[in-house]
Amino acid sequence: MKKHYKDMDIARGIGIFLVVLGHSFPDAQFNGSSFYAYIYRFIYSFHMPLFFVISGFFAHKIYEINSLKSYGTFIYGKFKRLMVPYISVSLIAVPIKLYMNNYAARPINLNDLIINIIFYPLDIPIQYFWFIYTLFFIFVVAPLFKKLPLNITLLVTLILNLLFTTQIGFMYVYGVVHYLFYFFFGIYLNSTYKTWSNIKNKQIAITIFFILIVILNLKSLQPAKVMYPYHNLITSLLGSSIFLMLSNLIVNGYFGRLFEGIGKYSYDIYLLSWFFQTGVRVAIYQVLGVNYNIVIFIMFFAGFLPIIISMYILSKNQLLSKIFLGHK
Repeated sequence: MKKHYKDMDIARGIGIFLVVLGHSFPDAQFNGSSFYAYIYRFIYSFHMPLFFVISGFFAHKIYEINSLKSYGTFIYGKFKRLMVPYISVSLIAVPIKLYMNNYAARPINLNDLIINIIFYPLDIPIQYFWFIYTLFFIFVVAPLFKKLPLNITLLVTLILNLLFTTQIGFMYVYGVVHYLFYFFFGIYLNSTYKTWSNIKNKQIAITIFFILIVILNLKSLQPAKVMYPYHNLITSLLGSSIFLMLSNLIVNGYFGRLFEGIGKYSYDIYLLSWFFQTGVRVAIYQVLGVNYNIVIFIMFFAGFLPIIISMYILSKNQLLSKIFLGHK
C-alpha cells in the first residue's frame, strides 16, 4: 500500500505558495524597493531545488525498473504526466503571448517556437516551464544510477552540481546535471524519513538555518560580491531543510491543513497561473498603471485561481484533464 506523507503535501503547498509569490512582482525593478528585491532573492535562492527534492522523495519507482520494457513504460508514464501538459499549455499560451507582445519582456518569435519547445526550454512562451522539462529528463537519467549505492550516487551528483557550471541551454543540459543532486537528495530523505522527521528541537534548527540563509542572501545582493559555486548549494539545502522541517511541525495545525490543500493543486497552479498573473500584470499595471503594491496583491491572489479552474472544469472532463494536467 502506498504510504501517504502529509507533511510532504504541506511542503509542496508551501513551495507553490512561494512560486506564486515570486511571480507576483510585475517587473524586475521592484519599484525601487530593496525589500521586494530581497524577498524575490530569498525565494529564488531555494524554491526550485525544493521542488526537485520533493519530486525525488516520491521517485522510489526508479528502483523498481528491472528491464528495458519497464524503463520504457516508466518514461512513457512520465512523458504523459509532464511533457504532454508542457507542450499543450505552452501552445495555448502562444496566441495570448502574441496578442500581448508589446507588453512582454520576452516577445515571442514564431520562427523558432517549435524548436524552442522541443530543445530550448528557457526560450519558450512560459519560461518557468523549464522545471517540467528538466524534471522529465531527470527521470530519464535517474534510473541509470539505480545500481549504485545511494550514498555514492549522492556524492557523484554533488560533484557534478559543483563542477558543471557551463550554461548549456540545448535541452537544458545544465539544469538536468545541476538539479540531479537535489532529486537524489529527496530519495535519500525518503530512505531516512523516520530519522529526520523525528528530530527534536526542529524550531531551533529552523531558526539557525533561517538566520544563515538570510545572511547569505544579504551578501549576494552586494553589487561587487563574487558568489562562490557552493553558495547556491548551501542556500538551496538550507531553504529546503527549513520548509521540510516546518511542514513536519505544522502537520496537524490549521496552516498545515491550509498548505496541504494548496499542495494537492500545486501542479495545476504551476501549469496555469501564468495566464491569470500575466493577464493581471498587463491589464492593471502596464495598461491602467495601478499602484505597484496593489498589483502585487492582486497578482498573488490571481495565481491561485487555477484551483477553481481545475476543480470545476478540468477535473470534470477526462480529455482536458489528460491534455492540460497530465492525469491518467
